[in-house]
Amino acid sequence: MQGLRIAVVGKSRSILTWLDDTLDGFRRCAAAPVAISFQADTVAERLSQKRGEGKELRNPEIVKRSAAELAAADPDLVLVLNKGALPAAAAEAWRAAIRPGVPIVGWLCDCLNRFPQDHVPCFDSVYFFDSHCEPVLEAFYQDRPTRIDYLPLAVNPDRYPFREVSHPKPRLVFAGKCSPHRHERFAELRAAGLPIDLYGPGAGNRLRPWRNRRLSSATIADLYRSHLVGLNLPQPGNTERGLNLRAFEIPAAGGIGTYPDVPDLPRCFEPGREILVYRSPDDLARQFEALRGNPERAAAMIRAGHDRVLRDHTFEQRARTILRNHFPAQG
Repeated sequence: MQGLRIAVVGKSRSILTWLDDTLDGFRRCAAAPVAISFQADTVAERLSQKRGEGKELRNPEIVKRSAAELAAADPDLVLVLNKGALPAAAAEAWRAAIRPGVPIVGWLCDCLNRFPQDHVPCFDSVYFFDSHCEPVLEAFYQDRPTRIDYLPLAVNPDRYPFREVSHPKPRLVFAGKCSPHRHERFAELRAAGLPIDLYGPGAGNRLRPWRNRRLSSATIADLYRSHLVGLNLPQPGNTERGLNLRAFEIPAAGGIGTYPDVPDLPRCFEPGREILVYRSPDDLARQFEALRGNPERAAAMIRAGHDRVLRDHTFEQRARTILRNHFPAQG
């Protein structure tokens, strides 16, 4: 895998750090990744968008620029983040820009219910993070020998470094975007008696307005460590059966994670030992009270969750899986 050139195509301006962490994962595998954005980055691209000529890979200026960057990078593999296919014009331009036989691979981090009408089944492999996507992908690629595999999301342990805290606050913390849907869930959990601290955009802290700001990864990691339990509420539509990024970030930093009882969860964690899995607000309240009264079990869960993440769920391991699947001779 030494020196393999990997073009990672994604959003360069995003609240998520997925692009940067994927690049870091490939570097740790001794590959040579380069980032290519499919957002409007140049004046010509922004003007084209304003003229109504399309966004992202529907925009002819972005397609032209990204194809030129792919040609200059001369990659051995192209990884497209959060795309399961491409518009036909982009697929044609990209194939013409790279060497014959170079695989183009997609890795989804949002749920997919259907493909846009202008997309064509052009990828050599597609990795899904949520099994809800699997039948959609299989139907779309039924006439093409495309590899369709489960590949969960991950964490960069340098971004969420582990640190032990002797006496975490006996409360739950949610750190992230506090959407209206999540506020409905917060109200249900508080009605069950759960003490919750909210941080991030939309948190609604009138007396502590600094808690309503967008948070850095370092601040989020500190919050996960300083509270007994990290609350995780996946956004419907983005995640249905799988695990979001927060599921891996909380135990990486040294917190105890929670997650609804979804089908894909046992693929990544051992429920009850490495993560708290709940079926209702009352169920989570019972588990939280039991954990609050048993610091030895809480400490054991922190260690078990952290060990599992480092062993199985880092971006380096995801990059290694992708490289091993497409370059087995260099294994």
